[in-house]
Amino acid sequence: MDSGHKTHLWRRPDLAFFLDLDGTLLPIVPHPDDATLDACGRTVLRELMALSGGAVALVSGRTISAVDRVVEPLRLPVAGVHGAEWRDPAGRYHRPSAPSPRLMTALRDRLRALTAAYPGTFVEEKGIALAVHFRRAPEYQMPIQRALSEIAAGAAGQLTLQAGKCVYELRPADGDKGRAVRHFMAEAPFASRAPVYLGDDLTDEHAFVAVNALGGYSIKVGAGHTEARWRLPDQPAVIDWLRGNRPAAAIRGEHGD
Repeated sequence: MDSGHKTHLWRRPDLAFFLDLDGTLLPIVPHPDDATLDACGRTVLRELMALSGGAVALVSGRTISAVDRVVEPLRLPVAGVHGAEWRDPAGRYHRPSAPSPRLMTALRDRLRALTAAYPGTFVEEKGIALAVHFRRAPEYQMPIQRALSEIAAGAAGQLTLQAGKCVYELRPADGDKGRAVRHFMAEAPFASRAPVYLGDDLTDEHAFVAVNALGGYSIKVGAGHTEARWRLPDQPAVIDWLRGNRPAAAIRGEHGD
């Protein structure tokens, strides 16, 4: 990737774009309900959709309905709950498997009791997944991790524990963001394009691996070890780069740290 591609890669008409939401298109906020995509972000998405013939998808830990609320009035292909569910370009919904509702109700009640004991933590309910956030109370990270690890181990393979930025999540065991990218890339308008994936968190690493295998461009937002081949320094740089306003040095061709 030469310097021109680093700055103006997004101008190529043969690309498919996959974008994480929180920490990538959006700044991270204390509570997920506080997030919204501003006018600049919506303009960038419209520009990418026009350039790529609609080959733009959002790949998020949020549910599909929560993503729609954040980016309204736009309506795009979306993978939600880290790839456990997705809406394809034709508007069809897919959810290959889901934990039993009875299990999720029992776990919701258990996690509510857990967070009641740890002030500043809270449960985010996603239907087929449950997340415990501790951004406002980082001192409780270890007991929360232990509790959710025990729950995942006893969930009979229905759930796996996913770590994120100041969050631990119990999500369906058979879905991840890499699988979501591969599903999208198998159908129009994504097929036969080079995928570009931008993400900032541990949950995006599966997608980076998938994009690398497809010969695309994996871009890590922020610091830390990663499978991505390229890097942007922070969330504000994402919008700058997508608009072509960021200098080439903003993305470093360095794999790993």
